[in-house]
Amino acid sequence: MGARLYLPKKWTGEDDSVYETNREREKYAHLSEEAGIPEEVSYQPKYEIATGLIDQAMTAGPEHACVVGDTGFGKYPAFRKKLRARNEPYVLEVETSKFVVVPEETTVLEPGSTSGRGRPRKHPAYPEETDAETPEQIAARLEKQGGWRRVTWNEGTKGGLSGEFYRTPVRVVKDRSNRWLADETGWLLLERPSGEEGEGELKAWICWGLDKASLEELVSWGQLRWTVERFHQDTGRELGADKYQGRTWRGFHHHLSAVMLAHAFVAERRLEEGQDREDLASFAEVVRQIVRESAVQRLMENHGFDRPKAREVAVDMLREYSDW
Repeated sequence: MGARLYLPKKWTGEDDSVYETNREREKYAHLSEEAGIPEEVSYQPKYEIATGLIDQAMTAGPEHACVVGDTGFGKYPAFRKKLRARNEPYVLEVETSKFVVVPEETTVLEPGSTSGRGRPRKHPAYPEETDAETPEQIAARLEKQGGWRRVTWNEGTKGGLSGEFYRTPVRVVKDRSNRWLADETGWLLLERPSGEEGEGELKAWICWGLDKASLEELVSWGQLRWTVERFHQDTGRELGADKYQGRTWRGFHHHLSAVMLAHAFVAERRLEEGQDREDLASFAEVVRQIVRESAVQRLMENHGFDRPKAREVAVDMLREYSDW
């Protein structure tokens, strides 16, 4: 588990064009100094921060299938290129109206060649008669042709989590107006809108380095995004990750480190307790168990209560603060 703070350009002072006035620049320089932001910290796009965290994780050598991410990362060709350079397979969500592909078997017109007129090509291209499509256009075509498959990827509290999916091998288009091709190929994975009468949101992923993976495997990896969202919800609602009131770089990182350690402790405790029951207790439930037990122990040690009395008093006290 890892995280790094994203700083907008105004806080690093590297690009004068982001300030409307000199006064604004001076204001952010003062705030940065006051917060104790180290001088060596420079601006990094979020996908570069993610690349650094991935490198850090890979140094530890964990077993893993691929890197997953939402459109905030998948939409950047530079990020995907960095992963390919590291030979890191990925399943990254992409924008359904902007991501453009052609069939993988499309003939590639190599740089240097011409079609009999004009200057030699500088980039690999696809033929004029080939139709490049976005995920939205492919999905619209599938509504007439069919081809969707229902896949169940996990068990939820109300039964199996499932949806209708389609995959096809593609080559990514770099520039649609010039018919330029990227060197990126892989599976394009689509998830059909799940609402009635086509309501809902079409989702799409580009899957690289996973040629032999089954549709079920690609779907399960694509759906792993919810675990990251769950982490942010749990650390915010239950552990106060978003409640830091300080104004310093070091203080924020100390706060976040404590929150992440607490999350790891609760998660481990949750798994241990789950061994003796059919389903896992919720994260919030385990947090309340830990807090309640801490209060019981303190009442027993400091006030001489026996356990039943300590538990009764602890529950009564905690009920005053929240829904325990």
